[in-house]
Amino acid sequence: MPAGIVRPPLEDVEAIRMFLEEEGIAHGAHLLDVPCGIGRRAIGLAEAGFEITAVDPNEMGIAAATERIPDAVGSRLHFATASRDSLPGLPAGARFDAILCLDHALGRASTADDVAFLRRLAAHVRPEGRLVLDLLNRDFFASRGRPFAFHTIGSLEQHEFRSFDAVTGVLRLEWKFYERIGEDLKHRTDSYAELTLLTPRDVAGSLGQSGWRIVGVWGGWRREAVTADHRKLIVLATPAG
Repeated sequence: MPAGIVRPPLEDVEAIRMFLEEEGIAHGAHLLDVPCGIGRRAIGLAEAGFEITAVDPNEMGIAAATERIPDAVGSRLHFATASRDSLPGLPAGARFDAILCLDHALGRASTADDVAFLRRLAAHVRPEGRLVLDLLNRDFFASRGRPFAFHTIGSLEQHEFRSFDAVTGVLRLEWKFYERIGEDLKHRTDSYAELTLLTPRDVAGSLGQSGWRIVGVWGGWRREAVTADHRKLIVLATPAG
């Protein structure tokens, strides 16, 4: 196994796998993961037996992910890059059983940009296929004032600072990354994002304009009811035609 592989929590991949299987999308199905970030879930889902194409605009992240593909899944996991305004940037004939848009792929630009992105995705799904969106829940952040969060991934520590405007629905996130070396922390890099957190009605509107029909919205991968206690919204859609 290549050194330095970054893996998602096993329960995360397992929850996604079970969600897909409940939709009839099982072992061997072809999935598109876009944008895929650093490829953590793509690797886990390939190890679970899916055929994965994973695309992201971050060329450095994709190069690093490609170097970390486990030998056992090399034949069913393909990473690629495309500019953000052309995602997924695949050949016209590429079709998938399901398309995964995880980690709040919508709300990063204008509504028109979201609709154009979703339209491009609609051209790559099979007629019986599924679109799965994983979005941040606006009500969760509106009800919680905590400005700081702390995460660890191996020796890497991620310090997250956030602010939320309940009027505009804009969530501002700043991350500082540190590597723990013994008792010391060495600063590695910073990152920043500004997201518009969408309501289920907002998402349904964008999907309806882009060739999709919304099927359901849940508060988690186990199809929990949506409440302010759930950090995520899981949205399922099918081709409108």
